[in-house]
Amino acid sequence: MFCIYIYYRSGKGSLLFKMSSIITNRGMDYADLDIDELVDKLTPGEIQKLLEDCDPDDSQIPPGLRSNYRCEKEATGPFDKKKLNDFITEQAINEPDIPDVVPHVPGTVRGKRYTAPSRPKPTLDDDIEISLDLGEDVEIALNSATTDEIVDLAGIMGLHALMNQDQYHASQSEKAPRADPDIGWQGVTKASPLKPFPAEAPNKTEPAEVLEKIKCNDPSLVSVNLNNVYTKENQFIEMFQALEQNTHLKDLSLANTGMTDTAAAVLASALEVNKTLETINFESNNVNPQTIAKMFEAINVQQTLLGLKGSNQQAQFLGNKVETAITKAIENNKAILRVGLHFQFGDCRNRVAVQLQKNLDRLRLKRIAHKLSNAGSD
Repeated sequence: MFCIYIYYRSGKGSLLFKMSSIITNRGMDYADLDIDELVDKLTPGEIQKLLEDCDPDDSQIPPGLRSNYRCEKEATGPFDKKKLNDFITEQAINEPDIPDVVPHVPGTVRGKRYTAPSRPKPTLDDDIEISLDLGEDVEIALNSATTDEIVDLAGIMGLHALMNQDQYHASQSEKAPRADPDIGWQGVTKASPLKPFPAEAPNKTEPAEVLEKIKCNDPSLVSVNLNNVYTKENQFIEMFQALEQNTHLKDLSLANTGMTDTAAAVLASALEVNKTLETINFESNNVNPQTIAKMFEAINVQQTLLGLKGSNQQAQFLGNKVETAITKAIENNKAILRVGLHFQFGDCRNRVAVQLQKNLDRLRLKRIAHKLSNAGSD
């Protein structure tokens, strides 16, 4: 059985149908078949019958011709979704419900009602005897032990449900304060009260005073903490420009100060010149990822900065290109020990961790060599 698909196109439209015939090996060449001649021999009824006999799963037939249904009704107008929904709703309301075989009667129970089998309830007053042979020495020790000793033993064995938090910690360490001896086994287990801590005092540092001290290169100004203190952009720019000539400031904290990207770019330029800064914290600000990458590239000029923190910026993710640039800058830095950034990609995160570990090992070896040299000179 051979299937021949015929797609015929004429001025009236196109036609695609399948012809099945049994052909024997008698030298017939399929290339010699004339499709136009075969179509001309078909009557309109045969063509209509072929159109109705179609395979809906045949991928060779266009989707519009795979259905046997042919609508012969005249069009009533353009498609209107609201009218269609109203017609379907009205049709559903007017359609009568299917009558029940057995009409429903409220309060009438038909058939056998299920009753759950009764189970005997265990009584808590029943005494359960368990015979354990602990040995004569162990029984004497347990019988003569006090309540505190039994509590300590329960903590060592991990029986947490038999004691409260204070009793457990007291049994684990001698440094922990002893629990209340009046609680015993019958006391109610309560959590330890939380220790109240006073609220942190607000930061009262004045940015204007800090700016003047940095400009004057004040030797007493070693650390600056402007965390949670809003600072104007022009003050930041003047402050960072003055850092190029400052030789005493070591610690600079600027977390949540409203620092903009313009001020951060000036700070990056200052880091290429400054040789005394050791730690910088500019977390929770509005610095772009590209500017953060410039700051990491700037600290490679002097390589004196030990820690740089810049996480929790307005842009939560740095991006693959910026993270790769920061990673390459850190790998070329032999002095930085701490980096406060959130790396989204694991490869960059692992490479930065390896480089920081190398820098810590290098610092440790220098410290050991210094100790050995001092011991040799003595």
